[in-house]
Amino acid sequence: MAKHFEKTWSRYLFLIGLAFLGLLIWHFGWKNLAAVLLDVRPIPFLAMLIIITLSFWVRTWKWRYVLGPRQNSASLFFWAKVAGNFSPGRVGELAPLLSRRHRTPQVAAWIIADRILEIIFTLLFGFLGIWLLHLISGKTAAALACLGLLLILIGTYLIYRSDLLKPLETRLPENSRRRRLIALLIQLHEETRALAPKAPHILFVTIAGKILDIYVGVYLCLAFGYDVSFLLMCAARCAHALVSAIPIATDATGVPFAAAAVIIHQYAAMPYPALTVALSLEYLSINLILWLSLLLAIKLERGD
Repeated sequence: MAKHFEKTWSRYLFLIGLAFLGLLIWHFGWKNLAAVLLDVRPIPFLAMLIIITLSFWVRTWKWRYVLGPRQNSASLFFWAKVAGNFSPGRVGELAPLLSRRHRTPQVAAWIIADRILEIIFTLLFGFLGIWLLHLISGKTAAALACLGLLLILIGTYLIYRSDLLKPLETRLPENSRRRRLIALLIQLHEETRALAPKAPHILFVTIAGKILDIYVGVYLCLAFGYDVSFLLMCAARCAHALVSAIPIATDATGVPFAAAAVIIHQYAAMPYPALTVALSLEYLSINLILWLSLLLAIKLERGD
């Protein structure tokens, strides 16, 4: 029932995205948008496609490193990303847990931890861009930095407290639903703590992947003749991520791309018709590469 609801909901969001794109085509005129498309520079666009592919496959190494060999880590990663792109609040990234073989505390803890890390570094890079471009005041930047540091310290403390939930578990009745839930949370907590020795490699690959993501946007704009700085693209990607966290504003609706477009238009003077074509091409390219990579990963892992 829940799976059927999710599919129906995702379908409606995708239709909203098509309607939004149709509205933009009507507003700007399909002839004007076609002219913009025909002026795309092939070399920067090809570079963008290569960077998208590289950013995905770099992350598969991170999943393999954490989950271990022969765990179908590459296909799990691409499965999670494909499902996440079409689900409210990206909850579809938990899709690997639908497989009985991979429905383990280790996989669940890693998916959640990886998602949190990706969010943290998106926000950090976004904050860096906004701060260095002086888009916010110094006091606001200092307040946000202190808040971010406080949240990171609290999160680190909660992870390293091994006895955090065990007293609560012992006070609950045997075989009760709440006790089973607490027991599951304890398992997830222990698996998260087990990631600590691998943290340096995980953080390095996460940062590398995030930098590649930002350069995807930089080369996308270059393909249309606009030089958007790395820092400004950090801010645009952050806006995209914040809006896409809203359950009814998935990537499929196009709304997160509109948020990024507003920032790029305002601070880099890239016209909205060019942004409409550029971001539509990026969305199609990302999803095409995701699906092809998923099929390739499945084929490679079957040959192991």
